[in-house]
Amino acid sequence: MKRKSFFWKRKDGAALLEFVFCFPILFVLFLFAVQFAYIMITWQVVHYSAYMGARSAMTVNNLQRKSRAESVAKRILAVVSASPADSREAGDRADDKYIKLDGWGRLPNTKYLDQQVEVDIPLVDIDPRGIKCTVKFKMFLQVPVAGRLISFFAKEKKSGEEAKWQEKLDTQAYALNPALLSQYANELEVKGSGQKNSLKYPYITLTSSCVIPIPYATKFYPLTR
Repeated sequence: MKRKSFFWKRKDGAALLEFVFCFPILFVLFLFAVQFAYIMITWQVVHYSAYMGARSAMTVNNLQRKSRAESVAKRILAVVSASPADSREAGDRADDKYIKLDGWGRLPNTKYLDQQVEVDIPLVDIDPRGIKCTVKFKMFLQVPVAGRLISFFAKEKKSGEEAKWQEKLDTQAYALNPALLSQYANELEVKGSGQKNSLKYPYITLTSSCVIPIPYATKFYPLTR
């Protein structure tokens, strides 16, 4: 009887068991923290690109504004493009005017920059405050597990089945299962290389708008270069 009570009081392996149960949860939380950090950094760059796009657009006439702002925004956002597939060949990257830095070289991982960036500027001065530049950037979410889950919840247009999953998760009627939700992630289909004709990557769309007041001289006498 004494030996049996001693057996039940033993705690060998308790720490290992606690580690086995807690480590996966803590690891997933760590992945979410890393992905959210990337998102916040990228959002700041997107906002800066919208500001610089509006600032550069006011130096040209109405017809040239969008192309000028788009060129500036792409050059800024090339730093955070992070295209999953790329190579050292210039043909696999964006145009040199966006990614080539003087004295340094070409930025890597910029293959899908043109598909990621969308710039919108009205042709006429609709906003009385000045030129309004809106930049939409499709950010690839490359952190495992966390990226696909975030892209699922950020997906604007969900199908009927995806809406049901969303409702179950909101009402806590079903546990959050990354393996089941990964197939419903918001994905961007891009042209592949090698044996694969197309590739799909989870993403979210970061949008930022900025309005720059137009000085009298550039509003009525627009500059061109």
